[in-house]
Amino acid sequence: MKKSCGNIRSYKEKYLSAFLIGFVTLLLTTLPMIFTERGYFIYFGDYNAQQIPFYSLANDAVRSGSFGWNWFTDLGSDFMTSYSFYLFGSPFFWLSTILPRGLVIYSMPFLLAMKHGFASLTAYIYIRRFVRGKNAALTGALLYAFSGFQVYNIFFNHFQDVTAFFPLMLIAMEENINCRRKGVFALSVALMACMNYYFFAGQAVFLVLYYLFRMRCKDFHTSWKQFFGLVFEAVIGSLMAAFILLPSAMALMGNYRISEHAYGADMVAYYDKTLVPRIIQTFFMPSDPPAYPNLLISDYEKWASIGGYLPMFSMVGVLSFLRMHKKHWAARLLICCGIFALIPVLNSLFQAANSYYYARWFYMPILIMAMMTAHTLDDENCDCKFGLRFCAVMVAALAVMGAFPAKPEDGKKAKLFTMADDVLYFYLTIGVAVVFLICTFFILRRKQKGTLSTRFMVVVTAAASVICILTTSLYGANTIGDSREYISSAIEGGDDVYEKVTEDNFFRIDISENCDNYPMIWGLPSMRAFQSVVSTSIMDFYSFIGIQRDVASRAELSNYPLRGLFSVKYYYKEKTKGCSYEELLSASMKSSAEPEPSSKASASGDEDTSRVIIPDELPSFKYIGENEHFEIYENELYIPMGFGYDKFVRKSDADNKSKLQRQNVLMKALVLSDEQAEKYSDILTEYEMPASSALSRNTYTVFCKEKRMCCSKSFRFDSHGFTSVIDLSKPQLVFFSVPYSEGWTAEVNGAPADVERVDEGFMAVRADTGENTIVFRYKTPYLRTGIIISLCSAAVLVIYVLIFRRKRGGLSNMKHYYDYTSCEKIQAAQQYCDSLFKKEIK
Repeated sequence: MKKSCGNIRSYKEKYLSAFLIGFVTLLLTTLPMIFTERGYFIYFGDYNAQQIPFYSLANDAVRSGSFGWNWFTDLGSDFMTSYSFYLFGSPFFWLSTILPRGLVIYSMPFLLAMKHGFASLTAYIYIRRFVRGKNAALTGALLYAFSGFQVYNIFFNHFQDVTAFFPLMLIAMEENINCRRKGVFALSVALMACMNYYFFAGQAVFLVLYYLFRMRCKDFHTSWKQFFGLVFEAVIGSLMAAFILLPSAMALMGNYRISEHAYGADMVAYYDKTLVPRIIQTFFMPSDPPAYPNLLISDYEKWASIGGYLPMFSMVGVLSFLRMHKKHWAARLLICCGIFALIPVLNSLFQAANSYYYARWFYMPILIMAMMTAHTLDDENCDCKFGLRFCAVMVAALAVMGAFPAKPEDGKKAKLFTMADDVLYFYLTIGVAVVFLICTFFILRRKQKGTLSTRFMVVVTAAASVICILTTSLYGANTIGDSREYISSAIEGGDDVYEKVTEDNFFRIDISENCDNYPMIWGLPSMRAFQSVVSTSIMDFYSFIGIQRDVASRAELSNYPLRGLFSVKYYYKEKTKGCSYEELLSASMKSSAEPEPSSKASASGDEDTSRVIIPDELPSFKYIGENEHFEIYENELYIPMGFGYDKFVRKSDADNKSKLQRQNVLMKALVLSDEQAEKYSDILTEYEMPASSALSRNTYTVFCKEKRMCCSKSFRFDSHGFTSVIDLSKPQLVFFSVPYSEGWTAEVNGAPADVERVDEGFMAVRADTGENTIVFRYKTPYLRTGIIISLCSAAVLVIYVLIFRRKRGGLSNMKHYYDYTSCEKIQAAQQYCDSLFKKEIK
């Protein structure tokens, strides 16, 4: 074996090719949908329901300078901490903010293509350290950029930001250790920490593993001094991101999704028996779309981002590498990652020890797999027969599994070929896997004969990537009709809203569940939202009244008192054929049968309101008209934001009542702690909660009318706070359905006032008799502290780099390490000799 280490000339490196091929490959797959969808790229699920609305909302916030409180995210939440998981730290998002506002949504597929271009570029730079052949490294880069993980997570558009730049962390570590390049690792850590704190937690674990498996390699010139220098840069890099990390971490502390941990047997074994086979399957077949697991069906991993298939070559190169290089650091690291993936408690370390199952760290070992495959394809002496045979056996086994009968329903016979949910699609993916294995066989055969064109290998890998994306995305994507309906109703629907919100005209709306985030695009505050990262006070409140709040706020129509409490003025009901207001009303009047419950659960378990007569479910809501996509109902008992209370219920007493009783009392009395009850005993009287959990509509109407008599006559808002003017006949606590946060301060008539946390999540202040001007101001908690930490850390890093540069000299500068003979080099030499031989004959 030849070994070569040291610098090589880089003027002919394929950096531009790596980016452009990645960019064009993704763009080619989206162009058909762009052309048929009036210039937009409309996908399905979370891409439509979250990514498009979030880009719209965040662009509007940035362009208006609204970096504080965001009134259009659920009932209100801090802008930066709510979107730091999604896009606040994304350079691609910030690129969209310099475009004209009308082009933002149009630009999303091009930004997505850029993400894949950068993923290909950064992966190429990393893989070139270990793979001599440039085209082989470029092939490996495409395998990473278009792996099953990447294809699956087009659905979660913001995941691609992370994968685009993750290889920089490994490159920076290699540069730090082998080239003594100080400061670069700290910058890469800071970049990734700013980009997404959730993925950053997993990256920290992987970097530790990577170092441990690399530290004993002869091409990794580390020492204790180097190790502590690396740790120092990791800490400094993390601290440089404190301006995002600190506020985001503090905002997440009350989110129950990060506080759930596994215990007992759940730490060592997955309770879902399909999970491990599905993990294995996903490395040998193109990925199923999110939400549509096909062969091994389970809700457990529906959104888990399980994907690992490498286009064209599958696991052929990886298995061949493992067989030939059992003691190689990459082989040992990959085996270690496999163990982590199969043991729940170890898998959870990549997501801050959370008990929810996710495979959202697979992109990191996939980068190593891509490097191993590129190494195998470029190694003249590598025999890939074992890997090819193993993959063929696995695909055949999966094909046989697809022929198994599913468990029959009672009274029916079992039938073959029913195990897969969609048999046609399953065997389509099997067919794609088989065709790719056949192509791989011929590629490896030509490689063995020395006639393989490495450029051809890059081209077929790019083509295979296109096929993999289309195989997955076209199955899950909306039809043309559905896409155009979404464009018309969601993206362009803001022009048809009944009334717009202005800075001095605030109200909220409610909307059909399937349209959760449409109001974000329209610029309307809404009580309904599909957003995982919101103010923890919102989650506390919903938990207190017994309404599930995990990834979305979706109070059912039966929870009608909340519409009064939240100052909801309009309800937008999505139109359904045969279920218009007039049709339902007419059918109800003609029917002599007992009325059915109006809100029914759909097959998915969600509330189905298509056949609901809204005024029958929402007291005081009146049909006032419609537009192309929605019927519009107005709340005749709408209560403007900010209204007074002279009654209270002790939290300790409310805890002894049912959650429905707690909900029903909110329009009459505030829920206070014992300390608050004593503090305001001079202006509030205790309210006796009814023994019955039922709330009559007449009683609710009375409550609403009482609050309309003592509500704000003026309410102005912006991202820095709000101002309310209210006349009171006696001293009261004025309630605002704005989620409580430490960032809020208040003044009443120019004097500082205590902001009370009431109703387990909202705010109230004391106001006196007569006219009161109430001013609330908001600053993102811990942001100032985070900025100071970030600036100080950046200064420390600059000093550190300058000191080290003065001491630098005579140090290693090893950038590449090749422990094999490259097919590409031999082929190039052979072609050159052949050309000379032909010239001599002539």
